[in-house]
Amino acid sequence: MRADLHRFLHLVTTALVVAALATPTLARANTSWLYAVERPVEAQTDAERRRAAREGLLIVLSRITGLASVPRTPEVSAALERPDRYYNEFVFRERRDALNEISLSVTLTYQADALIALCKQAALPVWWSRRPQVVAWVVEDGGERQVLGSGSEHPVTEALVERAQLRGVPLTLPLMDLDDSLAVSAADVWGKVSQTLDAAGERYGADLVLTGRLRGMPGVDDMTANYRGDWEIWLDGAPLVEKFTGVDAATAAAIAVDLIADRLAERYAVLPRSVRAQRVSIVGLSGPEAYAEMMRYLGSLEFIDRVDVVALSDESLELQVASRAGAEQLLMLLTAEDKLREDKFYRGIDVQLVWRG
Repeated sequence: MRADLHRFLHLVTTALVVAALATPTLARANTSWLYAVERPVEAQTDAERRRAAREGLLIVLSRITGLASVPRTPEVSAALERPDRYYNEFVFRERRDALNEISLSVTLTYQADALIALCKQAALPVWWSRRPQVVAWVVEDGGERQVLGSGSEHPVTEALVERAQLRGVPLTLPLMDLDDSLAVSAADVWGKVSQTLDAAGERYGADLVLTGRLRGMPGVDDMTANYRGDWEIWLDGAPLVEKFTGVDAATAAAIAVDLIADRLAERYAVLPRSVRAQRVSIVGLSGPEAYAEMMRYLGSLEFIDRVDVVALSDESLELQVASRAGAEQLLMLLTAEDKLREDKFYRGIDVQLVWRG
């Protein structure tokens, strides 16, 4: 195995690292929505497209930095002057509502690599695109308690989905079909029965479970109704609870989503520190194919700026990993998906990781 791996490294190490870092596609699998924005327009004109493109650019920057408000650094201001440099596709759409009234919008797809580079140039944090999937179990007590599913068209759940899209939080509402109805009751959600909700959330690939309890007093219309209640989500083994009273649907939803986004970004976003190289030992590589897969994986991660191979032994591969993340955060991020696992029995000076693929 060693001879094969040495030969492979001699032939393609440099090309592989460059290619992996130049085409970071794996980390963004199933995360293309982070870079696509739909904005309303008055007409299908260049002026309206440019206006929408500026709005969309700020939305995408908010998603990938984790910042609710993006600071207007000189680099960001310059990008807003020429937003066309940051998207590679736009599509105008026309819709008719039930009253046959026409609305126009434009969907813009931004370039991930260009925006990651912009964030680094502007000294903004970069929040890894692999994010925990959240399922939201929300119950309203309007005399009779009811779990609000994805088809409920309730102002709070609609606002919840919209705010999650805005902040870059992957959030799903349950279907509340027969399977969900048999698995989860309104009493389970109201009582925050975590064992039941966690099990039901597996259907949606949930990593985190958000529970919401609502009571509302009607306003002039649904969107001006005053709501009170609370949100709860468990992060790092501890509950986070936010209560609210006398707020509209949009505010109630923002309280929940911003709580999640701010805490996740606080943990996973890499701050704009100077780049530093950290030595990492990798074991568990079964041959050239495993090496190639591992290097492609490392090259796909937004929080890694460069990977260099520095040594090879019979048992391990030594790398220099350049990143803005500190040592502790880098280890947490590298092992977050379990493709790499820390070797707890390793007694060397540097970190040793086991490649699991």
